Amino acid sequence: MSSRPLYFCLLFMPFILQSQSIVQTARGKVFDKATQQPLAGALVSVSGAGPAAGAVTDENGRFTLEAVPVGRQAFRCQYLGYETYESEEVIVSSVKEVELEIALEKKVFTTQEVEVVPYAYASSPVNGLALVSARPFTAEETERIPAGVYDPGRMALSLPGVQQGSDENENKIIIRGNSSIGVLWRLEGIDIPNPNHFASPGSSGGGITIFSSQLLGRSDFLTGAFPAEYGNALSGVFDIRFRRGNTEEREHRARLSIIGLDIATEGPLRKGRSSYLVNYRYSTLGILNQLGFNLVGERVDNNFQDLSFNLAFNGKNKNTFFTVFGIAGDSEEHYLPVESPANRDPAVADHWEDRYNRSKMGAAGFTFTQLLNEKSYFKAVVAGASGVISRDYDTLSLDQVPFKYDLQRYQDGRISASATYYNELSSRAHLKTGLIFHQIHFDFFKETAPRRPSDVTIGQPARQISTLGNGNTQSAQAYANLNCRVNEKLELNVGVHGLLFTLNNSWSLEPRASFRYRPNGRQSISLAYGLHSKILPFTAFFYAPEGQGPSTAPPANPNKNLSLLKAHHLVLAYQYHFGRGVRAEAEVYWQRLFNVPVGIGDNSNYWMLNDQGRLLEFELVSEGKGLNYGVDLALEKRFSNNIFFLLTASLFDSRFEIDGYKRNTRFNSRFVSAYTLGREFVLKKNAILQAGLRLMANGGFRYSPYDPARSQAEGRFIPLKGREWSEQVDNYLRLDGRAAFRKDKDTYSYTVSLDIQNMTNRFNPHSVRYDATNNALQFRRHSGGLIPVLSFSLDL
Repeated sequence: MSSRPLYFCLLFMPFILQSQSIVQTARGKVFDKATQQPLAGALVSVSGAGPAAGAVTDENGRFTLEAVPVGRQAFRCQYLGYETYESEEVIVSSVKEVELEIALEKKVFTTQEVEVVPYAYASSPVNGLALVSARPFTAEETERIPAGVYDPGRMALSLPGVQQGSDENENKIIIRGNSSIGVLWRLEGIDIPNPNHFASPGSSGGGITIFSSQLLGRSDFLTGAFPAEYGNALSGVFDIRFRRGNTEEREHRARLSIIGLDIATEGPLRKGRSSYLVNYRYSTLGILNQLGFNLVGERVDNNFQDLSFNLAFNGKNKNTFFTVFGIAGDSEEHYLPVESPANRDPAVADHWEDRYNRSKMGAAGFTFTQLLNEKSYFKAVVAGASGVISRDYDTLSLDQVPFKYDLQRYQDGRISASATYYNELSSRAHLKTGLIFHQIHFDFFKETAPRRPSDVTIGQPARQISTLGNGNTQSAQAYANLNCRVNEKLELNVGVHGLLFTLNNSWSLEPRASFRYRPNGRQSISLAYGLHSKILPFTAFFYAPEGQGPSTAPPANPNKNLSLLKAHHLVLAYQYHFGRGVRAEAEVYWQRLFNVPVGIGDNSNYWMLNDQGRLLEFELVSEGKGLNYGVDLALEKRFSNNIFFLLTASLFDSRFEIDGYKRNTRFNSRFVSAYTLGREFVLKKNAILQAGLRLMANGGFRYSPYDPARSQAEGRFIPLKGREWSEQVDNYLRLDGRAAFRKDKDTYSYTVSLDIQNMTNRFNPHSVRYDATNNALQFRRHSGGLIPVLSFSLDL
């Protein structure tokens, strides 16, 4: 027998192996979405590969799917008595295993076959009780959105009804005309203080989130009529969940960009049982400034660093789970005066000011989950959190002598605990109840003095305390929700949420209700109502009347008895799934706000929800009202066949009422729209080219015209009485872009990306300022202009 065929096979074997596709392993867990019970015997496969290429889950609901081709893949899961699951396409890398958590929804009735719509699950929120105004998001989604900078707040600008706050450099968001004050952040089941760098007192946003997208698991973003378990929120909720690290293999990622360094590592602590996931970031905008791209300003130095982690443990049996999680961040921002006094314009205060801001925030805790039986579970979370914000503002005289005209300190520390109990009462009825408690310590003050004129030498006036608070307080929440599946088409939720704030013993009892009707597998009609309340920023309660010196505590706090902010939410929603990940959605909403703090006397035109967070310096009463109503439209294609898009448009009206007079709110821009799309091009040798665009087109924010005579006489801005917030700045337009190249090799993969914020270099106006020298209004514009972010990431 000739050995020639064998010889040729051996000769060409290296080339044959090189031409084979690179494959990867997908692991994960399949469980009941409601009861959290692991499901044994479920079949998981790559979509289109057929059952023979699938894997079956073990008694712990775990599965391992071998030889998954590198690239974009969708996964399918089938289990008797449950709805079929099909994911959107996710990235399968050559060096990072795919970790999937598949939550299956039980079929209550099996007499009628329901059409399976591919990718419909990808649009369903993690919280199955959220029937309206809720959308899930993933880490990969925050990365592929142009100029999203891996930040949930910036990613949300692509969603219906959401628009940029008053500064492009920040991730504060306006939802359906509501101030960003009303946004709640929840991490791993516990409410936390503002988790953003460059934060300001009382705000919910900042420059960028403290936790990296490397830790993000599948999370939810909600914009109205929240389920009963969410309290202390008025406009929106970020319900953040961290993913678990790989329990079998160690994996690492490093990302280097012109704004900093991002390093993540994960792997098993005990193989198959426990894991770690840790991320560290350090960032500075100094490189951008050196290149001539001033994100904040040409005389601004800023940097931040943060650390995030999630440790996951399985108990000795399959029914117990623990996690230990944490985030910590430190950021500072230094606004410098014009270096040479000769070049400083006496009419421009910014030329003479030396301002330093610093914010620190940290939170750490643990979760404990116990599956009690096949129909119920208990979950507890205990965490500690703290936020510290400081501001030091100096103005300089001609002889370079500094005078501190504004000094602020803010500290908020808390110990928090929550408990959740879930019980499947029957195949049709499910009960979810819970408690949330916060023990809070606060300490803050604000000392101010008039700015000293820069062109004269005068004595330094004493600073006056305008805000002073120190003490302890508590907040407690309780909720219950009954979910009923009436039949194959109709689902109902009835619930109640209670909130108690002990600082002034204010409380709220809030009914919640929703239903969803599905005439078939492609359509749904939903209606939801809720009464919602929000504790005011602590600084609002501790205004110190005029005349209190730096060492004198005020005898009383006239704002201490301000009520909880409240609003009725009503939402009607319709969804239609066309198939292959394409869906259309329309939501009509109505929100009636009341108990909104408003000013009195000279500040009688002040309405708190025109603000986005600051230390208040005058007396307030809870007598304001407001009304928001509108329609949100969306057409979305989840990532499949190398393309995705999200086209959104919102028309709305947002007004407030004081003393019977209705006025536009500051954020009544009348329309909001965002058009986001992306495309991937599959190249040879396991390479992918990505391209994406996002266009945001919104109406302009409102401003008040000024009274020329009174403003000139008093040397400060005086609004024209009766015309407050009647004028509007020009429309907001911004085009963002993204291009990326991804390459998978046998032992590593890398991505080179370029995100460009504001590709047309348009300086959008967002508000006005009063120029006392010329007795005129000047438009204030977003400062960034065109901002490129070039980055390189390496996976090992």
